[in-house]
Amino acid sequence: MAEETYGEDESAPVFFLSYARTKNRVAAPPRDTNQKVFQLFVDLSDHVVELLGLGPGRTAGFMDRMLDGGQVWTEDLAFAAGQCQVFIPLISPQYLNSAWCAKEWDAFTRRQVLHRPGAEPSAGETPVIPVNWSVVDRRRLPEVVSRRQMFTPTRLPSDIAPQYHDEGIYGLLSLGKNGKDAYDAVVWRLAQRVARAYQNHWVRAEVPTDVRQLRETFEEVGHDVV
Repeated sequence: MAEETYGEDESAPVFFLSYARTKNRVAAPPRDTNQKVFQLFVDLSDHVVELLGLGPGRTAGFMDRMLDGGQVWTEDLAFAAGQCQVFIPLISPQYLNSAWCAKEWDAFTRRQVLHRPGAEPSAGETPVIPVNWSVVDRRRLPEVVSRRQMFTPTRLPSDIAPQYHDEGIYGLLSLGKNGKDAYDAVVWRLAQRVARAYQNHWVRAEVPTDVRQLRETFEEVGHDVV
């Protein structure tokens, strides 16, 4: 296959952080209810820039901060979902119940995935990296999610991976000093996984032009990896 097939839009983000947006509760004071997601986004972006040596004009990631529970499919969101190379869904009970998260999942997974020349991805490795955000009963996962390889940090002290699986990243951030070391280690390993997925795969651009054509439930009709 010709080398130009693997060209990328330099204005596109490397990864897309997909999460269930939390609304302010009635009668609660105004606040950023997605603050913990934004902290993960900033930390992960910094690591990905470092690992991939991204230039000043390249964006590490995309996180939509404009939607309040899913109201408007913006051009920026459509571009990021259709051009990014790695998709990171933050799995939680709210995520699995969100029609907008399902649309983001569909927008990415319907795109064709190719192996980059000389790539040697490990078994089960894809550019979709589901992350344990908050605890979900594995029996409740839709089949299309459960058959994806959930991100698991490796080569860490023996207590960190179990803590991540038991608490989720949201939980680690909620534990304050007790969770900080585990959080830092998990996010670094996640950044390495993102960098590896980017280096091993190329996802063909396909920017959705009509949000009504995207699935609102977690089903998948995608392409095999080539």
